[in-house]
Amino acid sequence: MKNNRQGRNPAFFAAFVVLLFVCFPSFAKERTAGDYFSDGVSEQENENWYLASQHFLEAIGENPSYGAAWFNLSKCSYMLGEYDLTLQQLGEAEKYLRDDAAVDNLRGMTYIALERFSDARAVFEKILKIFPNNVESRFGLAELDLFDGKITGAEKQYREALKREGKNRKALLSLAVVSAEMGKYDNARHFMESALGFYSGEAEVHYLSAVIYAMKNDFSACEKQCRIAVELNGKYDRAYELLAKVLYAKKSYDEVISICDFRLAKNRSAASAWYLKGCSQFRKGDVSDAIETWAAGLRIVPDDEIMRATLELAVKEHISIEDSRRSEWAAYHMEVARLAKSRFDNSQMVWEYQRALKLDPSNEEARIAFADMLELYGMHELYLEQLLFIQKNRDFKDGSSDSENQNPQKNASQVSMDDTIEAYSDILGESLSKKWNVNPFFLDKTRWSLGIYYVPSPVHMNHVEGNKVASEFACDVFSGIVSTSVDARVSPVNGFGEAFKNARNSGLDYFVILNQDEGNRDLTLEYKFYSGRTGYLLSENSIYGAGNNRYSHIFRRFRNEILEKLPVTGKIVARNGKVLLSDLGRSENVREGAVFDIVKKGGVTTSGTTSGVIYKESDILGSFTVTLVGEEVSEGILEIKGFYDRVNTGDQLVLLSVPPSEQPGAGNAE
Repeated sequence: MKNNRQGRNPAFFAAFVVLLFVCFPSFAKERTAGDYFSDGVSEQENENWYLASQHFLEAIGENPSYGAAWFNLSKCSYMLGEYDLTLQQLGEAEKYLRDDAAVDNLRGMTYIALERFSDARAVFEKILKIFPNNVESRFGLAELDLFDGKITGAEKQYREALKREGKNRKALLSLAVVSAEMGKYDNARHFMESALGFYSGEAEVHYLSAVIYAMKNDFSACEKQCRIAVELNGKYDRAYELLAKVLYAKKSYDEVISICDFRLAKNRSAASAWYLKGCSQFRKGDVSDAIETWAAGLRIVPDDEIMRATLELAVKEHISIEDSRRSEWAAYHMEVARLAKSRFDNSQMVWEYQRALKLDPSNEEARIAFADMLELYGMHELYLEQLLFIQKNRDFKDGSSDSENQNPQKNASQVSMDDTIEAYSDILGESLSKKWNVNPFFLDKTRWSLGIYYVPSPVHMNHVEGNKVASEFACDVFSGIVSTSVDARVSPVNGFGEAFKNARNSGLDYFVILNQDEGNRDLTLEYKFYSGRTGYLLSENSIYGAGNNRYSHIFRRFRNEILEKLPVTGKIVARNGKVLLSDLGRSENVREGAVFDIVKKGGVTTSGTTSGVIYKESDILGSFTVTLVGEEVSEGILEIKGFYDRVNTGDQLVLLSVPPSEQPGAGNAE
């Protein structure tokens, strides 16, 4: 008789055992809080913050008094940017981990993230009083010094940490990066070589070595260190990102696109990959593909304002005005405008409507909303102009433009607009421009020429060509729906010398050199404003922005600051005896009673040392006192200087004074 044991199927037996454990979990060993904690630590080491958080929560569920689990959970929350939650979890950890400096150090770092800098400094200084050799607290103080712009202070703290732990990886790497930032490349190389000697098998060390080479523009060495980093850790996204940037700088655009596609396959929300892929396609001449890439990226990461600015600049130059996609791109600004309206932020609202109209000029909703804002500000002529544009656009769409034979049925909204246009046309029939038979919208009000220059951005910055985009966007904001007085032009330079030379050779009145410094959550735009004639520095500022819409806030401030620095000048556009008409109005903040010098045409030049103007006493032909002000023009009385009347249309006006209140500015007679 055959033995039954020999006839058993091993595979069937194994499956049966598994089934027992699935159906009857009491056979399986129950997982403990320690097991969950170990799993969390493993995921934490791989930077899988969400899974790590799950395991730590499971550990806490098994043991609510598990202090180490609370602390590690707080570290995950910190890495995910949930800073208020981090503080709550640290409070729980502190109950079970008494006098643990690691808890206080993380609390200090969380205060830094919440911009509670004084609280953070107090925490770190308290730790150092008790534990003078605590290097993490010194790292925290170094972070605070970096936020304050005290790079030498940060360097000192890192050196103090290194004295206490000569092989401390963070101290070595931080000193290397800080030294490179200060231009001390020999020191940076020394610290980095030490770090590589101790930690040559760690991807992060090679990545930071690549960052330092990128700061020196040594692209070959940077590429080598990036490739070592990704070989050591195939999931190291930051190393892939830097590798793509350095390859972009070397014009290896096809390889950049491949790396970006690889990154996007792993993470569709990698904004830098969308941006860099689009930039590479644009550089290759594939403009339509680049625009589609940026548009796709913004659907996933809509708050990447630099990518949006890049897209909109490309759309302005390369996309037909009739393209239907323009309405989709304008919709973003419409939504931001609605949110601004709910906050009663009229300035932001007007800006967003203007951006929407730049993208989609026929957008009726945006134009009506913009027109309503003009009416609110008392700019009735401009309001009527916007309504007439909408009316003509409607007629064109209906096929009824300039046709008396067609009379399509109009809805209530169209009838209401027609009535409003008729009413405003009657009211404005007595306006100053109608009286003088001058169409103010055809007046050339360009007063000043401005060069906007930039030095190309370092390759390691968040957005490659960030300075280029910033400068082109700054140039674009001077060409609003309502024309400004500035003709802005943009160009790359290698420094002040080339910028001054270009500005002077081009006959520009002024020039600006821009530099953009970008963090993960904030942005700083630095500018220096110079005389185009002498190269004299007239003013400078650093505009900081954080949070949502920081890009638009910064460039609104930049535009306003530049316009405020420019003197108020105009010209005579018509004359009737002693009564003159100027091309200055309420849009330039001119009011009744304002007094101007009348200067011979071509006699006004910019000052070489101030933002004002100069002119010869002999070129002053008389004075102009405003008696009636319109939106874009003003009427006033002429008082000639000397025996002969030499005042003609085209002669220039320079503001001397306005009645007490807001005074825009004044010129200087030489």
